[in-house]
Amino acid sequence: MPATVFNNDVHIAGQLTFSSDGGISLPKDSVTDTQVQAAAAIAASKLQSRLRKSYAQPSTQQATAETKVIHVARAAGQVESFVAGLVSKCQDGATVSFDLKKNGTSILTGTVTLSDQHADYETVSGTIDTLSYSAGDVFEVSVTVNAGFGSLGSGAFAQAVFDENPS
Repeated sequence: MPATVFNNDVHIAGQLTFSSDGGISLPKDSVTDTQVQAAAAIAASKLQSRLRKSYAQPSTQQATAETKVIHVARAAGQVESFVAGLVSKCQDGATVSFDLKKNGTSILTGTVTLSDQHADYETVSGTIDTLSYSAGDVFEVSVTVNAGFGSLGSGAFAQAVFDENPS
């Protein structure tokens, strides 16, 4: 059967159905978030994943210098945000600094540094310089401390948010 061609806009007031052996091909980007019902059965393998990866030292422990892996990328993606804080703030000029590294290299424009000017449990956002990443990239949180003549805060913590593509 030859195809029917419409050279103008078409409006269908009722429901449009297809035969069981037919299909539909839609142009790229023609289906957006508003067209997908909340109960749509879409496989997770077709969706981008939002991953929140946390780092924390014990709440009652004075901050100590260390570097720990928090995420290994399973697919390409983008780093959305990075925040850091202390359960108890530093005193008298001491500082605790946080860095987010990809494969050993900082991806921030500068470290997030907390001092006696920050409140207990206050989170400070880092500015991400390198957003995109590839499958296999390894992310670490690196903490450095400077007690100076004061006392370091306790309970160092950080969180990075990753939007990872389907694998």
